Amino acid sequence: MLTKSQIQAFPKVELHCHLDGSIRPETLLKIANQQNLPIPQELSILEERMQAPQDCSDLNEYLERFDFVLPYLQSEFALEAAAFDVMEQAFEDGVAYIEIRFAPSQSMEQGLSCPQTIQAVARGIARAESIYPIKGNLLIIGMRQESVAAISQIFSESISEEKVVGIDLAGPEEDDYVAKLAPTYQLFVEEQVQLTLHAGECGCIRNVYQAIESGAKRIGHGIILKGDKKAQEFVSHNRICIEGCPTSNVHTKAITDYHQYPFREWLTAGVPFCLNTDNRTVSKTTLTDEYLHMTRHCQMSESELRLLNETAARHSFASEKVKETLLDKIGNWKIQ
Repeated sequence: MLTKSQIQAFPKVELHCHLDGSIRPETLLKIANQQNLPIPQELSILEERMQAPQDCSDLNEYLERFDFVLPYLQSEFALEAAAFDVMEQAFEDGVAYIEIRFAPSQSMEQGLSCPQTIQAVARGIARAESIYPIKGNLLIIGMRQESVAAISQIFSESISEEKVVGIDLAGPEEDDYVAKLAPTYQLFVEEQVQLTLHAGECGCIRNVYQAIESGAKRIGHGIILKGDKKAQEFVSHNRICIEGCPTSNVHTKAITDYHQYPFREWLTAGVPFCLNTDNRTVSKTTLTDEYLHMTRHCQMSESELRLLNETAARHSFASEKVKETLLDKIGNWKIQ
């Protein structure tokens, strides 16, 4: 059985990691104090406010943790510091490449423009790249509870920015939201902008079908596919990658425990998928932990660890050159 240290050392690829859900409490404390913003000074209190409760009832309660963090991410300084922090965590976690996603509209409440928020996050990523052997890119989120016009504006101001490699829709999931919000991204998909959509995290299976039919190349979570052979065949046939987030799914009650995660089911059905943290702080997890859970509860093998990270590399929105480098590193890595 793979050990934690072996998994940690393995060059992993992460495609689903939210910036505001992954900042370390000690970093948020520094951000707040340097901006003279009121915040509890005890890390134990911050952890309680930033992490999902053990008895979290559903996705909506899980998302409440973001309400505490977002007021501190309203400056370029804060966003750059947060991005650097998440990149540093990923490096320490043995991640070779990561796509960090965030919603610019959530950090524009005190006057920042959309490009300013993106440029600040990009600077944090670039600063980490200059120090650590890790590559990072950005995915821009439109919040599903906002208007079509507002989301469209965010996307239009984002796609030409440095390090932005794709767009996403996230937030509370309603049935059939894809058709309603399709006007926000259809034009950009036609212009070859890469699309990944949160779908089937807690909503109906139609969200997954509609997301793929609308041009999404990846699906965030997709846990609703569990037990649905027809839907799995559709995903497999279209070679769509599921961005799996086991711990998050446990917290939101999409599954009751790690044994229930459809790891074997999806491998058998040929569903392309990879593992991700979703929110490193809210879910109190690392990518190493996610793979370790699959090792302990689903008997993940060394070859499967390699397969899932190769899948992640191939379905990443990175350049072909970066993909080739990642695949070489993953394929040639010798587990000690």
